Amino acid sequence: MSGYKEFTFGEGDSGVGGKSKPFKADAGRSYRVSFIWWKGLSDGKPDLDQAGPVFVGEDANFIPNVGYVINKGPEYTKLAGGEAPRKRIGSVIVVWPTDKQGTVDKSALARGDIEVLPWIISGDKFVSLKAINKEFPFGHHDFTLSCTDAQFQKMTFTPCRDSLLKTLIASPKAETIVADMIAKAQNISSKIMDHVGREMTIQAIREKLAGGGGGGGAVAGPVETISTGDIDSLVDGMLDS
Repeated sequence: MSGYKEFTFGEGDSGVGGKSKPFKADAGRSYRVSFIWWKGLSDGKPDLDQAGPVFVGEDANFIPNVGYVINKGPEYTKLAGGEAPRKRIGSVIVVWPTDKQGTVDKSALARGDIEVLPWIISGDKFVSLKAINKEFPFGHHDFTLSCTDAQFQKMTFTPCRDSLLKTLIASPKAETIVADMIAKAQNISSKIMDHVGREMTIQAIREKLAGGGGGGGAVAGPVETISTGDIDSLVDGMLDS
């Protein structure tokens, strides 16, 4: 297998430039998924024996014409129409090629037709995944995701008996495919907060709402990474939101 992927304009170039669109499930179908953001990813060696994959999470509001904004106090809630902020949690996943029932397409897998995407979930989904991880650690088990409502992304999760990601990482024959997945995951994880929520000042939000752009008012802040092994402080209050 060659060490590069050929593409041209409009064909095979969906991952070139810009930011990846977060994973959105279609109703009536199932997906096989692996978490790929683990400690060690930045060095190209995700440690699948960790207690859980890496996530980032913040309380955020959706403000029309602005997008998701990290909530830093009551003024942010007011600008969001009074709606309380909700926990938004992000990670990076591999969506394996399957049919609508979630059965792996081996031919597509051999071609490297694999999606690596940001995934933004709510607190209740995180809690469901955390419960599965206790019995079926995601470093050693993929999971099947079945969607019943695409608009509200209602879904159920079922653990798989093994992990395609772990199997491929251990196989010298899959070295090129794995390197490609890891490179994509590294890029996505570095920009994950673009999807969780922007950090903006109140002034910048007001300028944006008034049509002034407000780009200069965005403020950078540290992104704290967390895992399912030390998540209790983040989970507090999630299910009440």
